Amino acid sequence: MGLPTLEFSDSYLDSPDFRERLKCHEIELERTNKFIKELIKDGSLLIGALRNLSMAVQKFSQSLQDFQFECIGDAETDDEINIAQSLKEFARLLIAVEEERRRLMNLQM
Repeated sequence: MGLPTLEFSDSYLDSPDFRERLKCHEIELERTNKFIKELIKDGSLLIGALRNLSMAVQKFSQSLQDFQFECIGDAETDDEINIAQSLKEFARLLIAVEEERRRLMNLQM
């Protein structure tokens, strides 16, 4: 629908019609202002959540890297070695993804 136009020349007349159009603009400005404030609040919450996620992913990847099998006997089996290597590789991938996410967040701020 759109807002009715406000003409500067109409402001001199100060007619009820002009006041009604002005009121429509004021209501829309207020609505837009509230929407922008809500966006800012939601964005701040999102950034905080991303920081918490980042810390959790870093902690998880560190746990994956630190994982050690308690082997029976003197040596680890091939399966244990493969699992440990897979966990370490997964941890490296998580760290790489997290570094990129952090880089993107820093670019946006």
